[in-house]
Amino acid sequence: MPNVHHKLASVYGKPLLRGLGVSTDKALNRVKHSVLRRLRDKLVQSTFSDRAKKALAKSLVVETGASSITFYSKHPAFTYLMKGQRKGQMKWLTKARAPIPIITESGELIFRTATIKSMKDGKWVHPGRPPYDFIEKAKKEAKTQIRKAIVAEVAMVAKNAAKKVIRLS
Repeated sequence: MPNVHHKLASVYGKPLLRGLGVSTDKALNRVKHSVLRRLRDKLVQSTFSDRAKKALAKSLVVETGASSITFYSKHPAFTYLMKGQRKGQMKWLTKARAPIPIITESGELIFRTATIKSMKDGKWVHPGRPPYDFIEKAKKEAKTQIRKAIVAEVAMVAKNAAKKVIRLS
């Protein structure tokens, strides 16, 4: 399989920092860690197999630039994870050359064949998947964390300054 990268999203640090006075590197690092944490959480909660979870986790590529981070994936399923998938009939399954393996709710492995007749009967419908934009959520979370860190830092500086003033008095 060729090493194709699917661009998922880019995060620019300067809009995150507007009016905060924090270094871009520090903010982008927080966003990067927040996105990766959210991704791990989302994958753990997903109904994907362990093999699929590992493949998706390994496929994420993060490129850090001077003032931005770009997230890529080497796995095409990542696009559907982020953008979601509409409910619809899986007509492409009629082209399967071998029976389709299905794991039942009880954990039993069964094999089925998708036919034109089963398609006409309304079977083989994908239930759909809602979109999950963990990168946008991570950007908001990082901005909140940065603001809290700055407030704490300013409070600490003010407290230390007040102590110095009291000592000088």
